[in-house]
Amino acid sequence: MRLNKKEMSFLAKTFFNSNLLSLFSGTDTQLKGDEQNMLEIKGVLVGGKPTPEAGKLLSAAGNPRRCTRLVLKDGAYFIEKYAYKSGDAYTLAENDGGEVQLSPQGKLDEALFQLSQWIGMSDLKTFDLNTVLSGDELLVLLAMVDIRRVNELLSYLGKETKKEISFAQIRQQLDQPDRGSLTRILTGNYNYSVPKIEDTKGILDQLITKKIAVFNEGYSLLGPYEELAEKFLIPQTVVMLEAFNLTENNEIVGAGVLCVCAGMREIVSIVFREGAVELASISGRQLLKMMEDFLNCPDVLQSEA
Repeated sequence: MRLNKKEMSFLAKTFFNSNLLSLFSGTDTQLKGDEQNMLEIKGVLVGGKPTPEAGKLLSAAGNPRRCTRLVLKDGAYFIEKYAYKSGDAYTLAENDGGEVQLSPQGKLDEALFQLSQWIGMSDLKTFDLNTVLSGDELLVLLAMVDIRRVNELLSYLGKETKKEISFAQIRQQLDQPDRGSLTRILTGNYNYSVPKIEDTKGILDQLITKKIAVFNEGYSLLGPYEELAEKFLIPQTVVMLEAFNLTENNEIVGAGVLCVCAGMREIVSIVFREGAVELASISGRQLLKMMEDFLNCPDVLQSEA
Protein backbone atom coordinates (compact mmCIF):
# COMPACT_ATOMS: atom_id res chain seq x y z
CA MET A 1 0.00 0.00 0.00
CA ARG A 2 1.48 3.32 -1.11
CA LEU A 3 0.40 6.68 0.33
CA ASN A 4 1.34 10.25 -0.51
CA LYS A 5 1.44 13.07 2.02
CA LYS A 6 -2.09 14.32 1.28
CA GLU A 7 -3.57 10.83 1.61
CA MET A 8 -1.75 10.33 4.91
CA SER A 9 -3.03 13.65 6.18
CA PHE A 10 -6.58 12.69 5.18
CA LEU A 11 -6.33 9.36 6.99
CA ALA A 12 -4.83 11.01 10.09
CA LYS A 13 -7.67 13.54 10.34
CA THR A 14 -10.41 11.04 9.55
CA PHE A 15 -9.50 7.83 11.34
CA PHE A 16 -6.71 8.12 13.85
CA ASN A 17 -6.10 9.73 17.21
CA SER A 18 -2.34 9.49 16.67
CA ASN A 19 0.19 9.22 19.49
CA LEU A 20 3.69 10.65 19.29
CA LEU A 21 5.13 7.48 17.71
CA SER A 22 2.49 7.36 14.98
CA LEU A 23 3.36 7.44 11.30
CA PHE A 24 0.65 10.11 11.03
CA SER A 25 1.99 12.29 13.85
CA GLY A 26 2.74 15.75 12.49
CA THR A 27 1.10 15.16 9.10
CA ASP A 28 -0.78 18.36 8.40
CA THR A 29 -0.71 18.79 4.63
CA GLN A 30 -3.44 20.90 3.04
CA LEU A 31 -5.99 18.60 1.40
CA LYS A 32 -7.20 18.89 -2.20
CA GLY A 33 -10.55 17.24 -1.57
CA ASP A 34 -10.05 14.16 -3.76
CA GLU A 35 -8.10 12.10 -1.21
CA GLN A 36 -10.97 9.78 -0.29
CA ASN A 37 -11.67 9.06 -3.94
CA MET A 38 -7.99 8.30 -4.62
CA LEU A 39 -7.85 6.00 -1.60
CA GLU A 40 -10.95 4.19 -2.85
CA ILE A 41 -9.30 3.73 -6.26
CA LYS A 42 -6.19 2.33 -4.56
CA GLY A 43 -8.32 -0.13 -2.59
CA VAL A 44 -7.36 1.36 0.76
CA LEU A 45 -10.94 2.45 1.46
CA VAL A 46 -14.25 0.92 0.50
CA GLY A 47 -17.37 2.93 1.21
CA GLY A 48 -15.27 5.43 3.13
CA LYS A 49 -13.86 2.80 5.51
CA PRO A 50 -10.49 1.00 5.47
CA THR A 51 -10.51 -2.47 3.97
CA PRO A 52 -9.60 -5.28 6.42
CA GLU A 53 -6.09 -5.60 4.97
CA ALA A 54 -5.47 -1.84 4.93
CA GLY A 55 -7.01 -1.50 8.38
CA LYS A 56 -4.43 -3.85 9.89
CA LEU A 57 -1.54 -1.87 8.43
CA LEU A 58 -3.01 1.52 9.27
CA SER A 59 -3.97 0.64 12.85
CA ALA A 60 -0.43 -0.45 13.80
CA ALA A 61 1.17 2.53 12.05
CA GLY A 62 -1.48 4.96 13.33
CA ASN A 63 -1.38 4.10 17.04
CA PRO A 64 1.76 2.07 17.82
CA ARG A 65 3.24 1.30 21.20
CA ARG A 66 6.66 0.65 19.69
CA CYS A 67 8.43 1.89 16.59
CA THR A 68 11.81 1.73 14.88
CA ARG A 69 13.61 3.98 12.43
CA LEU A 70 16.38 2.59 10.23
CA VAL A 71 18.48 4.80 7.98
CA LEU A 72 21.19 3.55 5.61
CA LYS A 73 23.36 6.09 3.78
CA ASP A 74 26.00 5.24 1.20
CA GLY A 75 27.13 8.15 -0.96
CA ALA A 76 24.08 9.34 -2.90
CA TYR A 77 22.02 6.33 -1.81
CA PHE A 78 19.58 6.80 1.05
CA ILE A 79 17.29 4.11 2.48
CA GLU A 80 14.81 4.91 5.26
CA LYS A 81 12.58 2.26 6.83
CA TYR A 82 10.19 2.36 9.75
CA ALA A 83 8.46 -0.38 11.71
CA TYR A 84 5.41 0.01 13.94
CA LYS A 85 3.96 -2.41 16.46
CA SER A 86 0.88 -2.44 18.66
CA GLY A 87 0.21 -5.76 20.36
CA ASP A 88 0.46 -8.36 17.61
CA ALA A 89 -0.24 -5.83 14.84
CA TYR A 90 2.82 -4.85 12.80
CA THR A 91 3.51 -2.53 9.87
CA LEU A 92 6.70 -2.03 7.90
CA ALA A 93 7.04 1.34 6.17
CA GLU A 94 9.57 2.79 3.74
CA ASN A 95 10.09 6.36 2.62
CA ASP A 96 10.20 6.21 -1.17
CA GLY A 97 10.58 9.53 -2.93
CA GLY A 98 8.41 11.40 -0.44
CA GLU A 99 5.69 8.73 -0.43
CA VAL A 100 5.33 5.90 2.07
CA GLN A 101 5.08 2.23 1.16
CA LEU A 102 3.28 0.20 3.86
CA SER A 103 3.78 -3.57 4.03
CA PRO A 104 2.87 -6.45 6.37
CA GLN A 105 5.46 -8.26 8.51
CA GLY A 106 5.77 -10.94 5.85
CA LYS A 107 7.78 -8.46 3.76
CA LEU A 108 10.48 -8.12 6.44
CA ASP A 109 12.69 -10.88 4.98
CA GLU A 110 12.61 -9.12 1.61
CA ALA A 111 13.62 -5.85 3.28
CA LEU A 112 16.51 -7.55 5.10
CA PHE A 113 17.72 -9.12 1.86
CA GLN A 114 17.76 -5.65 0.28
CA LEU A 115 19.80 -4.30 3.20
CA SER A 116 22.23 -7.25 3.02
CA GLN A 117 23.27 -6.08 -0.45
CA TRP A 118 24.89 -3.05 1.18
CA ILE A 119 26.57 -4.66 4.20
CA GLY A 120 27.14 -8.30 3.19
CA MET A 121 26.62 -11.40 5.31
CA SER A 122 30.19 -12.27 6.25
CA ASP A 123 30.99 -13.80 9.66
CA LEU A 124 34.53 -12.40 9.50
CA LYS A 125 35.98 -9.29 11.14
CA THR A 126 39.31 -7.71 10.23
CA PHE A 127 39.96 -6.57 13.83
CA ASP A 128 38.53 -7.36 17.25
CA LEU A 129 37.39 -4.42 19.34
CA ASN A 130 35.01 -3.96 22.27
CA THR A 131 35.16 -1.19 24.86
CA VAL A 132 32.90 1.10 26.90
CA LEU A 133 33.72 4.81 26.92
CA SER A 134 32.25 8.15 27.89
CA GLY A 135 30.98 10.35 25.09
CA ASP A 136 34.00 12.65 25.41
CA GLU A 137 36.44 9.73 25.35
CA LEU A 138 34.77 8.37 22.22
CA LEU A 139 35.04 11.69 20.39
CA VAL A 140 38.71 12.14 21.24
CA LEU A 141 39.45 8.53 20.28
CA LEU A 142 37.67 8.93 16.94
CA ALA A 143 39.58 12.13 16.27
CA MET A 144 42.84 10.23 16.80
CA VAL A 145 41.64 7.36 14.60
CA ASP A 146 40.73 9.83 11.85
CA ILE A 147 44.18 11.43 11.93
CA ARG A 148 45.85 8.00 11.73
CA ARG A 149 43.53 6.89 8.91
CA VAL A 150 44.56 9.87 6.79
CA ASN A 151 48.25 9.21 7.49
CA GLU A 152 47.81 5.53 6.61
CA LEU A 153 46.22 6.49 3.29
CA LEU A 154 49.06 8.92 2.60
CA SER A 155 51.57 6.15 3.24
CA TYR A 156 50.02 4.19 0.36
CA LEU A 157 50.99 7.12 -1.85
CA GLY A 158 54.58 6.86 -0.68
CA LYS A 159 54.31 9.77 1.73
CA GLU A 160 56.33 9.63 4.93
CA THR A 161 54.02 9.86 7.95
CA LYS A 162 54.31 9.54 11.73
CA LYS A 163 52.26 7.38 14.07
CA GLU A 164 52.53 9.97 16.82
CA ILE A 165 49.71 12.51 16.95
CA SER A 166 50.12 15.98 18.42
CA PHE A 167 47.64 17.64 20.77
CA ALA A 168 47.13 20.40 18.18
CA GLN A 169 46.15 17.84 15.51
CA ILE A 170 43.58 16.28 17.84
CA ARG A 171 42.04 19.66 18.65
CA GLN A 172 41.89 20.63 14.98
CA GLN A 173 40.06 17.40 14.10
CA LEU A 174 37.63 17.95 16.97
CA ASP A 175 36.98 21.58 16.06
CA GLN A 176 36.95 21.13 12.27
CA PRO A 177 36.41 17.43 11.50
CA ASP A 178 37.27 16.33 7.99
CA ARG A 179 34.41 15.57 5.62
CA GLY A 180 33.53 11.87 5.75
CA SER A 181 35.51 11.32 8.96
CA LEU A 182 34.26 9.27 11.90
CA THR A 183 34.27 12.40 14.03
CA ARG A 184 32.05 14.22 11.51
CA ILE A 185 29.71 11.22 11.17
CA LEU A 186 29.14 11.16 14.94
CA THR A 187 28.77 14.89 15.55
CA GLY A 188 26.77 15.39 12.35
CA ASN A 189 24.12 12.81 13.18
CA TYR A 190 23.90 13.03 16.98
CA ASN A 191 23.80 15.81 19.51
CA TYR A 192 27.36 15.40 20.76
CA SER A 193 29.17 18.51 21.92
CA VAL A 194 32.93 18.69 21.38
CA PRO A 195 34.97 18.62 24.62
CA LYS A 196 36.45 21.93 25.67
CA ILE A 197 40.12 22.49 24.93
CA GLU A 198 40.95 22.69 28.65
CA ASP A 199 39.34 19.26 29.22
CA THR A 200 41.02 17.47 26.31
CA LYS A 201 44.31 16.70 28.09
CA GLY A 202 42.43 15.00 30.94
CA ILE A 203 40.41 12.93 28.45
CA LEU A 204 43.62 11.84 26.73
CA ASP A 205 45.01 10.83 30.13
CA GLN A 206 41.89 8.68 30.65
CA LEU A 207 42.53 6.94 27.30
CA ILE A 208 46.12 6.28 28.41
CA THR A 209 44.88 4.83 31.72
CA LYS A 210 42.54 2.52 29.77
CA LYS A 211 45.51 1.39 27.61
CA ILE A 212 43.89 2.77 24.47
CA ALA A 213 46.67 5.26 23.84
CA VAL A 214 50.20 6.06 24.98
CA PHE A 215 52.26 9.26 25.01
CA ASN A 216 55.92 9.48 23.97
CA GLU A 217 56.86 12.21 21.51
CA GLY A 218 53.15 12.45 20.77
CA TYR A 219 50.03 10.39 21.29
CA SER A 220 49.84 6.92 19.72
CA LEU A 221 47.06 4.36 19.60
CA LEU A 222 47.62 0.88 20.98
CA GLY A 223 46.62 -2.64 19.93
CA PRO A 224 43.16 -2.96 18.37
CA TYR A 225 42.69 0.82 18.30
CA GLU A 226 45.75 1.25 16.06
CA GLU A 227 44.47 -1.68 14.02
CA LEU A 228 41.13 0.12 13.67
CA ALA A 229 42.94 3.18 12.28
CA GLU A 230 45.04 1.10 9.89
CA LYS A 231 42.19 -1.04 8.53
CA PHE A 232 39.18 1.29 8.69
CA LEU A 233 40.45 3.49 5.90
CA ILE A 234 37.41 4.90 4.06
CA PRO A 235 34.08 4.99 5.95
CA GLN A 236 31.44 4.40 3.31
CA THR A 237 28.13 3.05 4.59
CA VAL A 238 26.40 4.56 7.63
CA VAL A 239 23.52 2.77 9.37
CA MET A 240 21.46 4.47 12.08
CA LEU A 241 19.07 2.39 14.19
CA GLU A 242 16.61 3.91 16.66
CA ALA A 243 13.91 2.13 18.66
CA PHE A 244 11.21 3.85 20.71
CA ASN A 245 8.57 2.60 23.16
CA LEU A 246 5.66 4.32 24.86
CA THR A 247 5.45 3.82 28.61
CA GLU A 248 2.16 3.38 30.49
CA ASN A 249 2.24 7.15 31.02
CA ASN A 250 2.74 7.69 27.27
CA GLU A 251 6.29 8.89 27.74
CA ILE A 252 8.85 7.94 25.07
CA VAL A 253 11.95 5.91 25.88
CA GLY A 254 14.45 4.91 23.24
CA ALA A 255 17.64 3.11 22.29
CA GLY A 256 20.03 3.79 19.46
CA VAL A 257 22.97 2.32 17.56
CA LEU A 258 25.23 3.88 14.94
CA CYS A 259 27.11 1.51 12.62
CA VAL A 260 29.74 2.50 10.08
CA CYS A 261 31.17 0.24 7.38
CA ALA A 262 34.50 0.67 5.62
CA GLY A 263 34.31 -2.71 3.90
CA MET A 264 32.51 -6.05 4.18
CA ARG A 265 34.72 -7.09 7.12
CA GLU A 266 35.42 -3.63 8.57
CA ILE A 267 32.33 -2.57 10.53
CA VAL A 268 32.07 -0.77 13.86
CA SER A 269 29.00 -0.25 16.01
CA ILE A 270 28.44 2.49 18.56
CA VAL A 271 25.72 1.58 21.06
CA PHE A 272 24.39 4.55 22.99
CA ARG A 273 23.72 3.82 26.66
CA GLU A 274 22.84 6.00 29.64
CA GLY A 275 26.03 7.96 30.36
CA ALA A 276 28.25 5.77 28.19
CA VAL A 277 28.80 4.35 24.71
CA GLU A 278 29.95 0.90 23.64
CA LEU A 279 32.34 0.76 20.69
CA ALA A 280 32.73 -2.64 19.04
CA SER A 281 33.76 -4.31 15.80
CA ILE A 282 31.02 -6.49 14.32
CA SER A 283 30.58 -8.71 11.29
CA GLY A 284 28.18 -8.08 8.44
CA ARG A 285 25.98 -10.92 9.67
CA GLN A 286 25.90 -9.41 13.16
CA LEU A 287 24.86 -6.05 11.70
CA LEU A 288 22.12 -7.68 9.64
CA LYS A 289 20.85 -9.46 12.78
CA MET A 290 20.93 -6.14 14.63
CA MET A 291 18.82 -4.59 11.84
CA GLU A 292 16.36 -7.47 12.06
CA ASP A 293 16.07 -7.10 15.85
CA PHE A 294 15.40 -3.38 15.55
CA LEU A 295 12.87 -3.79 12.73
CA ASN A 296 10.98 -6.22 14.96
CA CYS A 297 10.40 -3.28 17.34
CA PRO A 298 12.21 -4.46 20.49
CA ASP A 299 10.94 -3.92 24.01
CA VAL A 300 13.23 -1.09 25.09
CA LEU A 301 11.55 -0.87 28.49
CA GLN A 302 12.42 -4.47 29.33
CA SER A 303 16.02 -4.15 28.14
CA GLU A 304 16.50 -1.11 30.39
CA ALA A 305 15.01 -2.80 33.45
